[in-house]
Amino acid sequence: MQIAINGRSVETGQWSEIERLIQFLQQQNAVVRLSRSLADNLSGVENCGEPFTSLPAGTDGVISLGGDGTFLESVLLVGDSGIPVLGINTGRLGFLANTTLREPEKITEALVHRRYTIEERLLLRVSGDFLPEGDIPYALNEIGIQKYLPAMITVKAEINGEALPDYWADGLLVSTPTGSTAYSMSVGGPIVAPGVNCLLLSPIASHNLSTRPLVVDDQSVIKIRVITRNSPAILSLDNRTYEVVSGTEFTISKAPFTAKTLRLSGSSFFSTLHEKLLWGTDKRNTLD
Repeated sequence: MQIAINGRSVETGQWSEIERLIQFLQQQNAVVRLSRSLADNLSGVENCGEPFTSLPAGTDGVISLGGDGTFLESVLLVGDSGIPVLGINTGRLGFLANTTLREPEKITEALVHRRYTIEERLLLRVSGDFLPEGDIPYALNEIGIQKYLPAMITVKAEINGEALPDYWADGLLVSTPTGSTAYSMSVGGPIVAPGVNCLLLSPIASHNLSTRPLVVDDQSVIKIRVITRNSPAILSLDNRTYEVVSGTEFTISKAPFTAKTLRLSGSSFFSTLHEKLLWGTDKRNTLD
């Protein structure tokens, strides 16, 4: 088994736990490789091979070590290879990276003995002239268009060639079920279980009383055109951003592959909602 660990920097207080995890994996005859940024941070870790910047050949699984931002980067690192990703949280909320370093033995045993489930997560693909050549056109959470300056923007959208009413707003998000608990939730969009085959359109600070979030089939093709007042708009793919001019058009659709994420036994989407987002927190819900 070959495990690639992707991460940025981690606090020195967590180094010993990370080293224990690596040691446990190696004791189970796993070959462990570290990303360049993580290896530079953990300079004292030995026997982890040459640091990598692109995924090493023969990788069986990826551990994303950090927060949800690092998890999003790890999904792009894996691309369409089908290699599963396990998120271990060393950041703040850690909704996507929902495993902790508290029990490195448990993580190792789960990986070695396959005590996990693989969840396939829908990805979005964007097509448009704004992307520089070589940039990755995929997003796990959402693709958004929003204002750059204080004035609202107008977002014209079509679904499968049928025009929607214009959005007069600060912007519009097109989200996956995975992204329903991210930015989309913050602007009033619904929470959607990861296995549901749908896309979400959620306006940001809409100035239309009748505008509401919209759920559509994941086979839908969404065409968007943005109109601004003498300023650019910001187009985002998860945590990557681009400036686009007024009149820019782009198309959003389901990607031709999915992201495979690992969930260890004993954890579920709903338990994560309870733990991370305090879902249902109310003293009346306290069990006797």
